[in-house]
Amino acid sequence: MGSRDDQFWAEFLGVDPSEWASRGVSVRAHVGLVGYRGLWCFHRGARAVVSVPGGWAAPLSAKLDRCEPEALFDETLLVELLGGDFERLIGPAFQGCLEAGAFRPTPSVNVRFIGRNDSAAVDRFRAECGADEWESGGLYEVKHHMAAYFDGNRITAMAGYRPWNDHAGDPCVLTHREFRGRGYGTAVVSSVVAAALEEGKLLLYQTLEANRSAVQIAVNLGYEQYARHVAVRLKRESPSNPPLQRT
Repeated sequence: MGSRDDQFWAEFLGVDPSEWASRGVSVRAHVGLVGYRGLWCFHRGARAVVSVPGGWAAPLSAKLDRCEPEALFDETLLVELLGGDFERLIGPAFQGCLEAGAFRPTPSVNVRFIGRNDSAAVDRFRAECGADEWESGGLYEVKHHMAAYFDGNRITAMAGYRPWNDHAGDPCVLTHREFRGRGYGTAVVSSVVAAALEEGKLLLYQTLEANRSAVQIAVNLGYEQYARHVAVRLKRESPSNPPLQRT
């Protein structure tokens, strides 16, 4: 796995890249997640980084000093640490990385990038999938390289590139429920990834581990698992009560 990924995530989480090689837990105020009212536990190799709103950094740093990185995926521990400020757990999630030389494209003659004349087909696809699936698929955040799998004039799957910054981003994908399991999602993501790689982008990949079809798309295209993470929505920006001490 490349040093570009190590550098990106170190900057995003506010740690030094050398920390990935040492075992332990780092607690940092949000850098890449500024404005997010939640706790994000990112586990990479021997190191876990806990990204939190600024008010949580000092109290949690002391309490997690001797915590094992793997323990941060235990919901019971997180509830105990956060007390009444715990709102809900999201994850665990798969975080992938892709070396350009490892990319395994899966082209299809039915896939092309969306043009100006495709707005009606896109609107139909969005309506058929529903607002919840459109949002959970991340397509509302896509800025570049929107590709679709066409069955005649009908779109059956869509993907696009979601930028995280000027040089890194990830593909978002949504397949119509009637057409899942046919490889359409892999085909549209393949086109998006190929276009982003040509621009020299660092390709990330993020999805819930429970979404096995989305994880499989990543694996099919040559991604490897770089890390896993969980998020906790918090009720407050700062703790209402000091977190409990673990012994």
